[in-house]
Amino acid sequence: MMNNTPQQILNIEDALVSEDNPARLNGPLDYERCARLHNYLVAYGWMARHGQEASNLDELASQPFVLADENIQGVRERLHPSVNSFIGSIFSPESSFFYWVYGIQMMLVDDIFPDEENDLNDLERFVVIYDTVVDLGSHCVGVVYDQQLHRAAFPTTLENLDSVQPIHEHEDMWFPLETILTNWIHMLRIGKITADSPEGEAPKELARSRSQIGLWSWLPYSTSQIDSTVAAIDRYSAAIEARMPSRSLLPISRDTPLFTDAELDAASIPEECFIRSVLTRVKTPRFKAIAPGLEVPHDTMAFIARQRFTRVPRDHGGWGENIPPVLLFAAADNSRTVSFGEEIRWLFFGRDDTVSFNGNDLIPTGLYSESVCRCEYDTEEAGFRLLLPFRDYNARMSDGTSISLGSVSQLFQHGIFHPFGGERRAQRLERLIDRWRELVESGVWTVGRDGVEGTIDRFRTNAWMDYWIAPDW
Repeated sequence: MMNNTPQQILNIEDALVSEDNPARLNGPLDYERCARLHNYLVAYGWMARHGQEASNLDELASQPFVLADENIQGVRERLHPSVNSFIGSIFSPESSFFYWVYGIQMMLVDDIFPDEENDLNDLERFVVIYDTVVDLGSHCVGVVYDQQLHRAAFPTTLENLDSVQPIHEHEDMWFPLETILTNWIHMLRIGKITADSPEGEAPKELARSRSQIGLWSWLPYSTSQIDSTVAAIDRYSAAIEARMPSRSLLPISRDTPLFTDAELDAASIPEECFIRSVLTRVKTPRFKAIAPGLEVPHDTMAFIARQRFTRVPRDHGGWGENIPPVLLFAAADNSRTVSFGEEIRWLFFGRDDTVSFNGNDLIPTGLYSESVCRCEYDTEEAGFRLLLPFRDYNARMSDGTSISLGSVSQLFQHGIFHPFGGERRAQRLERLIDRWRELVESGVWTVGRDGVEGTIDRFRTNAWMDYWIAPDW
């Protein structure tokens, strides 16, 4: 066991993966680095569960490591030396190690990767290090470590295995273990995941506004996400304005927020929600077109009139609070609409909502904020849906899957698999805006007198890599 004073347990800045401090890409498991990150997470949960201070972590560090397996010695004989060194350096997590995972498992699982060759001598290739919490289904897997390639993937269930194998076709879904652990810690630090109230003990209103598994809660959005999304939009606006003729900039103060609370009240946008916080803080762009065929809502009355879903009654009964979608950047051509159908129904309404729309209703296209029921599993209120007026475009989602035939909303989405936990939640708006900025800065999208040039048909492209966002949390 490595030295574990309270200060050493919590001081992990030099162990976190970043651009300046990358993960180990060659060689065996970086067990010391991974153990430090693991122990930080154990300590975080232990302090939250028991109401302890950092100064009391000596008690945690003194507890023996326990692996719940009757044949522990037999299992360890099948593990790579670096994995055994990891086991010898970590604390035993109590139940519910993290939001998606229960604890240390060390289950040999070559049988669920039958088509992968094993070049190891007398060792199994695949081992589940952390097992998925049973709350997520009956066919759970977990964080799988490849002892041959020294990479890890996180198929939460057996149904996710197609997203990580065959490995040579899904290499971008396998990461050094320290990368997965760093992403979990990042989610804690930005307040996306919290450990504050044991399950069943949170106040009712708090429980209705988040998803909870054991000690851990997944929040629909955090203050840090508001900050980073506002910053992303402001960076993007600045990139567009820098490429415009100065005399064509609209005569608007750069520091004027896009909307006031009173204007959003008139549009029936909920008082406490992610998108209201963003729209009242982001600076007003001094141009008309924010993306091909999509316009900045400078006309407040037109913005209010376009909101088809914010005034629809929502079910706020026993299940939880529903947040409607908001049309942020509408198609400049009002005739570019899409018929209401099953896809839009399930994206924009909760399971118990009364839906008054039918197939004869035409829905404005453009960029919408995500609609969520806040207490459901795997929601992302900081997400988006780009509704397009066509269905025949060739593109892929972040997880590598092709956009579903006939879909009008999957461009730029993450897909059914998130490599650091979760399955079908929306891509974050911040990541979309950063991708759009890259398209402008690289010259894929051109900028003219009114902003980004082109019509909405520009999104119907065969250059799918330009409209793909790399996988992330």
